[in-house]
Amino acid sequence: MRRHLLVFDDGSGSELDLQDFVEALDAGAQMYAMDGHVCFLTSTLSASEVSDRFVDFAGSRLFFVADVTSSHCAGRMFGSFWDFIKNPALPNAAE
Repeated sequence: MRRHLLVFDDGSGSELDLQDFVEALDAGAQMYAMDGHVCFLTSTLSASEVSDRFVDFAGSRLFFVADVTSSHCAGRMFGSFWDFIKNPALPNAAE
């Protein structure tokens, strides 16, 4: 699984349902949302593939996707964030 950082503006359209986007990526994709416009994703897709799919989903919004799989992590965040970042595969809720 790869880890991606997705950041986007609010655009001029309606609010996005990011969970719908994540569920459409691949079977194991998951999301950790930071706020309404920033989230971390885990997916087997590359950053360019996630970007291509987000274009169709986001409409006119500006955004970027960065692969942060190999990034060193540090900082003050909630424990659930670090569990998400450090755990390569979280169990699906449906299992």
